[in-house]
Amino acid sequence: MTATKKTPPKPEDGKTRATQDGESSPRLPHERDESSDSQRNSDGTATDVGKRAHDDVERGAVDTDRGPVTDRVYNDKVKR
Repeated sequence: MTATKKTPPKPEDGKTRATQDGESSPRLPHERDESSDSQRNSDGTATDVGKRAHDDVERGAVDTDRGPVTDRVYNDKVKR
């Protein structure tokens, strides 16, 4: 009798698949964002959002994220 080596299932090219109770379930937003299949179009080209982001960086656009300002206001004035 020879032992057969069981090979683990192959990942599907980095595509995140969520399961719950053995059933397939929709991906959460962070699973879609971080999965490799969401980074490029099916033909291998960059997404429109990726192209815009690249163009913004190339032309020197400034990040307008309000997170740091909001954190500072919260920590200095609200949280005591």
